[in-house]
Amino acid sequence: MLQIDEQFIVDNFDKALANGSIKAYYQPVIRTLTEKICSVEALARWQDPVMGLLSPFLFINVLEKYRLIHKLDLYILENICVTYNEMKSKGLPLHPFSINLSRLDFDEVDMLKAISDILKKYDVPSKAIHIEITESVMLDNTAYFRRIFDSFHDAGFAIFMDDFGSGYSSLNVLKDYSFDVLKIDMRFLSDIGSRSKKILASVVNMAKAIGIHTLAEGVETKEQMTFLRNIGCEMLQGYYYAKPMDGELYVQYLSDTGFQVEDPEEHHYWNDVGQINFLSPDPLTENDFVEAENGDYGFIRENAAALALIEQSGPQHVELLYENQAFATGLQKIGFRCSQDMITAINETEAAYYPNMDEQVNFSIKTGKVIKEDHFLNGVYFTYFTKCIAQTDKKVMLAASIQTYGSNVDTSSNEMFDVYSRAIIDTYDHITLMDPEHNRVTARVYSKQGYSPDYSNMPLDVALRNFANEEVIETEKAAFLAFTDPPTLRHRMAEGKCRFLHQTFNLKCPDGSFRPKDIRITKLYLGIDINGVGEMFMLTMQSITEDGN
Repeated sequence: MLQIDEQFIVDNFDKALANGSIKAYYQPVIRTLTEKICSVEALARWQDPVMGLLSPFLFINVLEKYRLIHKLDLYILENICVTYNEMKSKGLPLHPFSINLSRLDFDEVDMLKAISDILKKYDVPSKAIHIEITESVMLDNTAYFRRIFDSFHDAGFAIFMDDFGSGYSSLNVLKDYSFDVLKIDMRFLSDIGSRSKKILASVVNMAKAIGIHTLAEGVETKEQMTFLRNIGCEMLQGYYYAKPMDGELYVQYLSDTGFQVEDPEEHHYWNDVGQINFLSPDPLTENDFVEAENGDYGFIRENAAALALIEQSGPQHVELLYENQAFATGLQKIGFRCSQDMITAINETEAAYYPNMDEQVNFSIKTGKVIKEDHFLNGVYFTYFTKCIAQTDKKVMLAASIQTYGSNVDTSSNEMFDVYSRAIIDTYDHITLMDPEHNRVTARVYSKQGYSPDYSNMPLDVALRNFANEEVIETEKAAFLAFTDPPTLRHRMAEGKCRFLHQTFNLKCPDGSFRPKDIRITKLYLGIDINGVGEMFMLTMQSITEDGN
C-alpha cells in the first residue's frame, strides 16, 4: 500500500502544482510581549480532488526520497510572494514569511540563487523571507553548510533552527552554526509539568546567553502561553492563536480579526528587547545562566531579581509590558496597590512631581547604561535601577528593577542606612516641614538653634513673618519674606526647572550676633498614587563661614 501511495504522489505531483492542489497555508507567529503578529510560517498542504487531504509527513518524505522536494519548496516560495503582493495591494501591514528548506534542496539546485531569482521576479525583499532549517540538514559537512548559511545571511535572510529538541545533535548544531532564531518544538514535551518547565527555562536561558532569539511552536493552551511568556520566550506559534490557513483566508484573517501586525521597521527594536534575560539574577547587566543551590531555576526562585519592561512613547505615555512577581511586590512595598496604579500615576501626574525619577529615565535613555538611584516615596526608601535596552525614533524600552529598604534587606544594611541618615541630618542647624497649600507648619524635624518661640504651632504665613522679625537681620527681612513667600514657591521652582531654592541670610545666634546661614527650601514628594500626590516643602538651615564655605 505504501508503494502505491508513493507512486501516486510521484505521478501526480507536477499536476498538483499546476492545478493548485498544493498550496501554502499560513500560521501566524505572535510576539509574546505585544500579542501582535510578527511573522508567519508557510506550510505545504496537498488537497487532492480524489484522495482528499494528503498528510505532509507522507508526501514530503516521498518527495525527498525521489529528489523532488526542491520543486515543492520553491513553489511554496512563489505562493508566499503572491500572498505578500496581495497584502501589499490591499494596503495590509506587511510582515516576514518563513519557509522550510530540506537538506536535499541544496543538493539539487543553487538555493540562494533560485530563491533570489523568485524574489526578484515578484519584487519581494529578502528581509521578508526567513529560512527554516532542521538540524538533520547539518549533521555532516559542517564547513559546506556554514558557507551556505553565511551567504544567506550576507544576502539579508534570517535563519531559524527548526524543531529544536526533536533531534539528537541539537547542541552540536548550535555550537557550529549561527542562527537568528531557535524554534523550540513543544511536541517533545508531553506535558507542562515541573520537569518540562525546567527544560524549557534552561533552553531559553541558553539561547539568551548565546544571543539567539526564541520561538516556541506547538503552543496550544493558555497555561503554556503564560509560562513561556514569564520565562522570556519571545515568540509563540500554535493552535492557541490560530490554525494554518490558505492565502485567501489568511488575508481575510488579517482584515477581520483584532490581531495587529508588528511594524517591520521595529524588528530590530524587538530583537533588542528580546535579549533581556527574565531569569537572570541580575537581568540589567548580564545574561548568564544561573542555577540556584537547591537545583531550581530563576523562574521559581523566591529571591529572583525584580524586573519590569516599561515602554515609553512620549513624555507622559508609558506602558508596562512585563513584570515579575518580585517587581510587583516591590511596588506594593512603596505604596502602590498594583503596577497599573504606578503606570496611571506616571501617565496622569505632572512630571514635576517626580523629577528625580524622570531625570533618571532620561539619563538611562541618553547613556544606555544601568542607572542606579535612591528615592523616597510614600514613606519608603528604595533603590531604582533602569536601563534603556531598545529604542526607535518614536519609543524606548526600559528594563527596570527595584530594591526596597525594609524587611527584605539584611539587618546590617538597614542599620547602616539609619546611622548615616541621622549623621546627614546632623549637618543641618534646623529642619522644618511646611505645607503651603494648607498654610501650616507640618513639623519641626530637627533643630540645634533652640529658638524660644515655637514657630511650628503657628499658621505658616504668621510663622514666617514672626521668624523674619525675630531672627533675620533688619536689612534682609524683606528679602527673606520674598524668598519664603508660600503661594509662589511652587511657581518659582517650576520656572527655574528645579526642585529647590536657596539663598544666604544673616540669622541671629544664641549670643545675639548675626551669622550667615544657607537657607534652602526643597520640594518633597511623599507619595504618588491614583488618589493624588503628596507634596511638601522642607526648609533647612546650614551654617556657612564668613567666606561662604
